[in-house]
Amino acid sequence: MDYLYPVGDMDKGNEAKYDEKIMTKHKERSISRIQNYKHMKHLKILSLFFALFVLFSACEKVSPPFKESNGGGHDTTGVVKNVLLEDYTGHTCVNCPTAAVIAHDLKDLYGERLVVMAIHAGYFADPHPGSLFDNDYRTPSGNEWNTFFGFQNYPSGLIDRVPNSPGDYIVVKDKWGIKIADEMEKEAEADITLSTDFSGGVVSIDVTTEFLKAMSGTYSLFVGITEDSLVSAQKNENPEVGDTPIINDYVFMHMFRGSVNGTWGENIFGDAIEVGKQYSQSYQYTITGNPDNSHVVAYVYNNDPKTVIQVVEKDVK
Repeated sequence: MDYLYPVGDMDKGNEAKYDEKIMTKHKERSISRIQNYKHMKHLKILSLFFALFVLFSACEKVSPPFKESNGGGHDTTGVVKNVLLEDYTGHTCVNCPTAAVIAHDLKDLYGERLVVMAIHAGYFADPHPGSLFDNDYRTPSGNEWNTFFGFQNYPSGLIDRVPNSPGDYIVVKDKWGIKIADEMEKEAEADITLSTDFSGGVVSIDVTTEFLKAMSGTYSLFVGITEDSLVSAQKNENPEVGDTPIINDYVFMHMFRGSVNGTWGENIFGDAIEVGKQYSQSYQYTITGNPDNSHVVAYVYNNDPKTVIQVVEKDVK
């Protein structure tokens, strides 16, 4: 299930709408950048083929490998930078369904290059026992991030945790598309390979990271779990998204469910990274939700200023 619309609305055959003015602007700019990216990539490929043709024509033998790696020859050709969108939300936030639709459409636009985590934190995520909003979707990690990054207004988000200025990371929903397009244009600095195996309620996770260029600072690996298609009540003030003032059967997507290796992950790379070396780590995690709708998210970030340099996502099953 890959939609982000109220179940009730879908049953009636009415697709939810979204803010056309905002998304059209974001999509036009993003599509243009994708086209430019593809054009430049094709030029680079043609240039590479020509260079290799000249090389093989001039020499009787070229001894491989062309690029040495301590990781056993893992091919990093064509690695692109993926982007992490963290949507800070809550079930009593009336503007959050609109933000979720923006995230949904950006995910449709970029596919696997955009990883979305919906973080339920802050006062709008508080459970209210005895009401429609008695579910507690908060997590210890989400609460800690919410405090650390200084969220006060919702919905808001983080784009690769890139600071707008020192100490200011928060991006309002109307600027998500522009910020994501900017991040997509950056060169990949690391490659992450992620594999999963699910058995007996436990997912086994293997993560391999390879840095593609020399960089200063220290880095950490974070691994977490998200889940799609949880259904419960959500407050809403946008009739184009669903019923107002409450969508009783709202479908929550990309919901962050917990960290596998701690709120801030762990530094498995040491005090100085080594280009071309493969850093591997394995984990096991008990899935408490629906494994068919759950995903593993892994990202590598610079410990100061917390900026994510690469992220990947894979289904639990």
